[in-house]
Amino acid sequence: MVPEVYLFSDLSRLKYGVNKFFRIIAKDFRKTKVGIKIHFGEKGNDTHINPELLKDVKKFFPAVFVECNALYRGSRTVKKDHMAVAKEHGFGFLDIDILDGDIGDEFVEVPVNLKNIKKAKLGKGITKYNNLIAMSHFKGHIATGFGGALKNVGMGLGSRAGKLDMHSTVRIAVDSNKCTGCMTCEKNCPANAIKVINKKAEIDSNVCIGCARCIAVCPNRAVNMDWSGENTNRLMEKIAEYALAATKGRNWWYINFLTNITLDCDCASIKQKPLMKDVGILLSKDPVAIDQASVDLLKERNKGKDPFIEKGRIDGSQILKYAESIGLGKMDYELIKID
Repeated sequence: MVPEVYLFSDLSRLKYGVNKFFRIIAKDFRKTKVGIKIHFGEKGNDTHINPELLKDVKKFFPAVFVECNALYRGSRTVKKDHMAVAKEHGFGFLDIDILDGDIGDEFVEVPVNLKNIKKAKLGKGITKYNNLIAMSHFKGHIATGFGGALKNVGMGLGSRAGKLDMHSTVRIAVDSNKCTGCMTCEKNCPANAIKVINKKAEIDSNVCIGCARCIAVCPNRAVNMDWSGENTNRLMEKIAEYALAATKGRNWWYINFLTNITLDCDCASIKQKPLMKDVGILLSKDPVAIDQASVDLLKERNKGKDPFIEKGRIDGSQILKYAESIGLGKMDYELIKID
């Protein structure tokens, strides 16, 4: 059976469209408590999902925003700061449950026994929720080409240990032209993988755990991740495997917001200019289908070209193909326009 993807494209009535989606979902959830997986946006980001569009949700079912802490150092690294940013960005009208605890160290292992991941380390609090909605801002991403439902669920629900697990094959490199040998990265590396030699930082890839703390603390932006080649494909595969773990035995719906479509993700603590005009919002029970439909709609409005690839991001189709291959969903879909 081909999964259905619903499109609401009247940009002047987006809140009405969101409520229409809530009404559809409510029939399935039957007034039970719902965890809404959402990204609140890093401090300084203003192109995340507009919380004003979601404020009627309590009319349809009892809901709680759920999320896990970020891996890198920023405003969402620990629960206290994470919740403060969420409220600052307007999401305080619902309770907020940070599933991996105060510092991201609370997790539950979910067996998947797949190529890259045997046991996924999800935020422990996910065990409290059987009905969930992934509300995803569809945008570009430096590591996966784009970020949508699959990344929101897979990477987003990984605990700190889970996020490290997913990033473990990613190589971190130092630009020697920018490095001043200040030793900030060396002092902040939790794995002692960095040494400053001849006034330049060097990273031992055999010791590095991929936590990206060095990237966050470097005052000269000399440290970056190498997103090229096989490592990036493995990262996408791991995200898909974690998404499968998070959906296992649970009832999910997915809403993608094709609004404020930016080149980089909402983890960027800067104001970003949208790449193109808003498209609308999508609803589906299938995370692969909704992400594929999102890509297709963006290409349709960009003369058949992927706007993220055009702007230098990698081809994100690998995550869709792999997710389909492990039974997470289907790339084929039926697009149903509603008003």
